[in-house]
Amino acid sequence: MLMEKTYELSGHTLLVVFHEKIIQIKNPNALKKFLSGDIDLRSEILVNYIKQDYFNFIGKELEISNDSFIIEIWGHVFASHFAKAMKNLIKLKLIEDAANFIIKKSDVIDCGENDVDLNRTFWDILANFKKLIIVFLPKKIK
Repeated sequence: MLMEKTYELSGHTLLVVFHEKIIQIKNPNALKKFLSGDIDLRSEILVNYIKQDYFNFIGKELEISNDSFIIEIWGHVFASHFAKAMKNLIKLKLIEDAANFIIKKSDVIDCGENDVDLNRTFWDILANFKKLIIVFLPKKIK
């Protein structure tokens, strides 16, 4: 069963698609803009809304910790952000091809439980370093 919900948060429209054990966040540009102010608080708010709606739609908890969920979202948003910046700064085919690959992979934001998301363990490990990671994130995203 496929469910969708549109969130209007701080003037940004975010579309989330709910599947059993996995969610997808559509419109990565709107997500990036939403996260450009008070990223820590806004990330928590978004993840809490998604997890509550997942429970309402699917009838059980989404088995992803908040911090792991947030780190995965940041990983996608900022990988794409840095790849686009790299592509604009360095005009070499190899760099542009690598940047395009990163952009394509990171613009698809799928966050799933361990048994359906092969990267969940990676995000779970990085979640332990959330307070350190946030120090290195850009303060403002254009």
